Amino acid sequence: MKKLSYIYILVCVGFMANAQLQQEDFNGSSMPDGWSATQTEGGHNWEFGYTGNLKGSGIQNPASFESGGIVFNDYASGDFNHNVITLSSPAIDLKAKNIADASIELTYNLRTFANDGSFKVNVWDGDVWQNVLTVSEDTNAKNSGENKTSIIDVTDYINSEFKVQFIYDDENSLTWGLGIDNYKLTGVVSSGVDGLESIGFSYYPNPVNNQLTLLSSKEISNVNIYNILGQLIVTNKPAVLESKLDLQHLAVGTYMVQVTVGGKKGIFKIIKQ
Repeated sequence: MKKLSYIYILVCVGFMANAQLQQEDFNGSSMPDGWSATQTEGGHNWEFGYTGNLKGSGIQNPASFESGGIVFNDYASGDFNHNVITLSSPAIDLKAKNIADASIELTYNLRTFANDGSFKVNVWDGDVWQNVLTVSEDTNAKNSGENKTSIIDVTDYINSEFKVQFIYDDENSLTWGLGIDNYKLTGVVSSGVDGLESIGFSYYPNPVNNQLTLLSSKEISNVNIYNILGQLIVTNKPAVLESKLDLQHLAVGTYMVQVTVGGKKGIFKIIKQ
């Protein structure tokens, strides 16, 4: 089986740390500590630590979770059952950890039947559940032997009781089911630019189209811009009090700007439109 693997790294430099906040591989045969789950109305449950072939993913080259994963086998639950089942992570206080950016990474395999069956990922924003991923088609072509890995930006939902919920719904039809593996919650701890405000540092506009302006009462000695993969894409040593950066060549998306002003360092996020 081929597993897809992605690494989500924003920027990991001295004053900014990329932190692994939660991680669960579901290799054990029972529900992990702190997690909670529902069962279907017919009493069917998740299977933890599942290492077999994922039913409905193909005959010649079926997918699997070699070291174990969590599976709901809808086909085994029988006909005429509307199966909806959830799994929720423990809550975590992202505010107290000073998390500036957060993302979820997980591997999954949804096996529908006649386009029936769905997989949803929700996150708790402190008041209500917010949907951040909905999958309603087969994860991969039959006999591919592959699962899918997705990375989801959940920065907008950072709060003091953050948690993740997985939902499988067979949409009142007999389907194959869902498998999940390798859940990770990653966050970036940043000092921001608060420490630079005392020396008159500011920047505008944000979101930005073509030009980003940096202003300060002390010398702006270094500017680095990173994409969401942590790759350095712009570097500048202006040595001035006002710097105008040409960003029109950058693709639309989110970037982190690292600055050194008057010997102090700070970092902030910009949105390129």
